[in-house]
Order: sequence, then structure tokens, then C-alpha cells
Amino acid sequence: MDGIDARAPSSRSSGTEEEDGDRDTPPLSPREAETKHGNLEKLVALIQREPQMRTDFECHEFVPFLKKHIEWFKDIKAELVHAIIKQCKFLHYPPDTVFIKQGDIGDSMYAILRGDVTVHVITDTENEHECYSKVEAAITKKKFNRNDFGNEVAHKASGACVGEVALLRDNCMRTASCITATATDFIVIDRQLYSVSVKEFLEKQYQDKTQFVDRNPLFRQWTPRQRNQLVISMTKIKLGFNERLVRQGRELDGIYFIFKGDMTISIESHLYKRQFPTLYGELKRLLPELITESRRATQAPHEVRRERLAGRRPQEICILGENEIVGAVEMLLGLESYIETAIAPGECELLMLRRSQFERLFRRKYAALTLEKLREAQAQKLCLYIYQSDPSRVEFLKFLNMRLMDSSVLQEVKKSKHAKARQAANIGAPKLSRSVEEKDIISVLKRLHMNSESAAELPPEDMSEIALAKMDKRLRLWSEKTNMNGSKLAGLQSSSIVL
Repeated sequence: MDGIDARAPSSRSSGTEEEDGDRDTPPLSPREAETKHGNLEKLVALIQREPQMRTDFECHEFVPFLKKHIEWFKDIKAELVHAIIKQCKFLHYPPDTVFIKQGDIGDSMYAILRGDVTVHVITDTENEHECYSKVEAAITKKKFNRNDFGNEVAHKASGACVGEVALLRDNCMRTASCITATATDFIVIDRQLYSVSVKEFLEKQYQDKTQFVDRNPLFRQWTPRQRNQLVISMTKIKLGFNERLVRQGRELDGIYFIFKGDMTISIESHLYKRQFPTLYGELKRLLPELITESRRATQAPHEVRRERLAGRRPQEICILGENEIVGAVEMLLGLESYIETAIAPGECELLMLRRSQFERLFRRKYAALTLEKLREAQAQKLCLYIYQSDPSRVEFLKFLNMRLMDSSVLQEVKKSKHAKARQAANIGAPKLSRSVEEKDIISVLKRLHMNSESAAELPPEDMSEIALAKMDKRLRLWSEKTNMNGSKLAGLQSSSIVL
């Protein structure tokens, strides 16, 4: 599979939360929050003055604070941030102010000092002039309604920037409307200041995202406008050596496309039962055959203890390369937290798409083929995870694979289980009995290793066997395709029939 390296794990351990870098920003202490508030008040007082009244010394004093406070400024040279503080404008808007209108011509971008902003897009028309007319009509209504400005596609908080897309080209139209959710303070960067400060940085980001989307086969069928909507929805992220992107069990916030570099993937299989109790309960009800008891009666107590401790350590599975995705399995299946831990072994660049934006862009008709391709790719990736894992701890990964590719079969398994339960309780229709001849026919069909078309005609009580056989077949085909069909594959098979 392109972009995936199934090399044996390195000797470096994944480390603990304290040892690894992490993208999660810890909450500010009361003292830090007070200091930040004080700095904001002083900065606002400074940029409310006319530019000629701001001394170089005062502007220089706030460069470190602003580089830390505004997400895009941290990668910009200090002298350019100094120029922004010296020349920018300050604006304050009350709640429910439409300060950017979709379809309008943009001439400035906004950095949010404090407050919240919602971003809305009208998607039912390709004509930007028509979008602008709808926005103007919504503004003039007596009763303000955010829904009149289109779907809410993003929520921007303090430290974020909006409106930059319109500055990437001359006379570029606004691609979305922005509305203040609370009273909000802005640093305003007009086109002239943009050209001498953040232009090079933002244009490079936009070009990188555009190049990635255009060359990715997942989006080949999308129109230029649809691809552009995806580009502006993505956020570029950089990670350093041994810095963690996501941790298994952390709340799912979006998916991450690897733009440059690698990500080391590790999992802790023993946590899945506690991490996904509802899903694991469904696994036990539908496919109890998948769950195997790893402790053998013949094992000595010290061997059992050693195996238990080994099973509780993070296991490095593989290295994901460019174009691979972290978080796609979880997004496709509607999981609430990540099933893996991803750490950058070196410098790595990623493009993030938040959960709400994924739902907006990928759940539309034009993205149906993209979802199908993505589902297949993630099922193949799960086969690698299964192959690299301890054979006695792969039941949950197999179940996720089945939910991705065999959801209809699992529904049939569910129906057959319910039918059995009703018969056992003597509820509804009379209890059915099978003749000896029927049972013999079923047994012969199994021994003949019927194909998937024939298998679909098996009686309902054998649907769980079919689900397991389909999973085994997918794993077998994957191993043949990737030349990983060694002796380990036999230990991963779960079914007594072969499709």
C-alpha cells in the first residue's frame, strides 16, 4: 500500500505523555490567564493609536507575545511581526456583525485578538454574485438569522485568522461570510501591509494545499470550486522530532493528511474494550468467535504474567508516509476517539480537516466515489494493523474492518441472532427444526469452500461464519498483494470456511 512502511518497529519506545511532545495545549493557570489578559489590554491600547504614535520600542515589546498568540505569526520573522504591529488597524465589532460577505471583493484579512467568529458558506449556487445578493438580503432582514448566510463550516476563536484567501490574488472574491459570535477585537491587515509581511508565508501554504488536493486521486472527480472549498478548509500543521500528533483515546477532532514526512503508528489493544464499551459489546454479541482467550491452562503463572505485561505496552505497528491519513477510520465509522497513537519520528507536515468540515464536504453527492475509495484504503490499512498485531488481540481491529466493508453482512448477522433468540424464547413464529438432510447439505457446502455468491445463500444461522470468512479473505488477498503471506497469516484466520 502506497505510503505505508511495514518495517519492524524500532527499539525506541513510544514514551509516556510526559516524555513525548503533544499537540494538545494545556489550559492556562489563573496567573498565566491574568498575564495574557493584561498583555492583550496593553496591545489593544497600543494599536488603537495612529501608526505614527506607536514607537518602535513599544512595538518590539509585543513581538514575542503576538507570535505566540496568533497561530500564523509564529512562523513569520520577528521583523515582519514588528511591521504588522506598527502598521495594522484595530477593529472592534459587537456580536452578530457580518464583517466579511461571501461574493464580495476582499482587500484585507483579520487576526482575532479575542472573541469568536463563525464562518458560513452558501453552497446551493456556483455564482458568487448571486451569493453576494443573498448575503445582502439576509443583512437587511429585520430579524437576524445566521442560517440565511449558508451552512456554518467553521468556528474561529482567539488566535485564528480569517479572510486571507481573498488576498492571494488581485480582486479575489470572498469565498465565505464571517460573523462575530461574541464581541470581538481584530488586528486588520490590509493588502499593502499583507504584501510586505505575511504574503510569502500564506501563499506558500495555499500553494502547498492546492498542490496536495490536485494531485491526490481521492479528489480527481471534484470540480475546481469543490477542490478550492477543501483547500481553504484545511489547516497546515508542522511537527518536530518525537512530537505527538494524536494519542489513542483522545477525542476525535478531525483527520490528518500527511503532506511531508512520516508518522509512527502504535496501538494499545487492551484499551479498546474500555475505550469503546458499546462497540465492544456489539462485537461480543454478534461475533463471539472472534474473541479468543490468550491464557492457556498449560502455561506457568510467571509466563502468564509476562504475556499480560507485554500486552499492556504500546505496540508500534508501522510507519505511515505521504498521502496517508490519520483519523479516517474513526471518521468513517463515527467513532468518538482515536484508535491509534501517531508520533512524528522527524520533521513532518500535515494538513488537518476538522470533523465538522469533513461532514460538510464528504457527505455530499459529489464525494460518494471519494468516500468509497477512502473506505477501501482504510480497510487495507487495517489489514496491516491486524497483521502487525498480536494474533490474540486483533478481534477489535477485525470488527472495525468488517464495519467498514461488510456492514450489510453484519446486519444480516444481527437479524439471524435476533431470530435465534426469538425462537429460543418461543416468541412469534413456531420454532423451526432442520432435517438431517438439510444439515448435511450445509456441511458439504462448507467443505467445498463455496464462493461468496454461494455463501450468501446459506441459512441465516451461518451468517456469522460468512462475516468471519469475508474478513479472512480480505486479509488473505491483502497479504498476497503486499507479499506478507508468511506463516503468521494462518494464526490470524477466524473462520472454519474459506471463501
